Amino acid sequence: MVIKNFPSLVKKICLSFFLILISVSVAYPSVKVDSTAYEKKLQDGIEAFYKTDWSRAGAIFIDLKEQSPQDARAYFFHAMIPFWKYYFGNSSARAADLFLERSEKAIEVSKNQLNANPHDTTMVLMLSGLYGYQSLVAASEKQYRTAIQSGMTGFKYTRQLLSLDADDPKALIGKGTFYYMVGSVPNGLKWVTNMVGMSGDMQEGFKALEQAANSDTYVSNDAKMILTYLYKREKQYEKALGHIKDLTHRYPENIIFQYNYAQLLEKCEQVPAARKKYEHVLTMKTDVLPSLKEKSRSRIQNM
Repeated sequence: MVIKNFPSLVKKICLSFFLILISVSVAYPSVKVDSTAYEKKLQDGIEAFYKTDWSRAGAIFIDLKEQSPQDARAYFFHAMIPFWKYYFGNSSARAADLFLERSEKAIEVSKNQLNANPHDTTMVLMLSGLYGYQSLVAASEKQYRTAIQSGMTGFKYTRQLLSLDADDPKALIGKGTFYYMVGSVPNGLKWVTNMVGMSGDMQEGFKALEQAANSDTYVSNDAKMILTYLYKREKQYEKALGHIKDLTHRYPENIIFQYNYAQLLEKCEQVPAARKKYEHVLTMKTDVLPSLKEKSRSRIQNM
């Protein structure tokens, strides 16, 4: 029975790193962006990324890599573009290969920065996430050995993250997602997490994430993004709805957020509002993730 269910554990381990990785953006603008041209341009790239204006974001990150080849942040976000296409799109092999190629370079640069400053929370969080993304892609492709190897490497960095400043909003997001993942592992598989020294409580995870969501920092947006996903997964749709609503106001151009808002409205039985939101998705002027428009059209027809 344990062997049969082992892939589900792999996916849960991957889930924690996926959520942590989503939150890596908080490592940069969690304090006031300074006045340098590089930081301003990086912020512009991050904004374009979350608006799903990936053509513009990609061009910015390429320019930043050329400008400062030792700064891992641009490498990270440039790798995230094909990952989001893979995860939220149609799981194409091309997107997976492109992500793996870019993520390897991002890992190399991140390790160099961490070696120079072992207490750099940003790099610890980034490496935890990058390995987690690799693990998630491998698990989706049923390459479980690779998924486990990358997942365990990412877990090492997650543990390091948890040992850093507990009041740091970035650490709160890492702690919250990690505790949720471990707390949600089925009882029949607890022996695996115990064997590698993982322990956590799901409610403690939600508490840490809500604390980050309520912080007066850029972290709050990313924590809300994670909470939306987790509350939806736990069928706590009303709680998820409140967070995704805030995100759609913050990033109205993001078709992923808009589509998920429509989904949650439907699950909360707010059918007229859900239909209106699905119709809005169909009218959005973006060629990113056309599958979400197809899904919206299908939901309208079924409704």
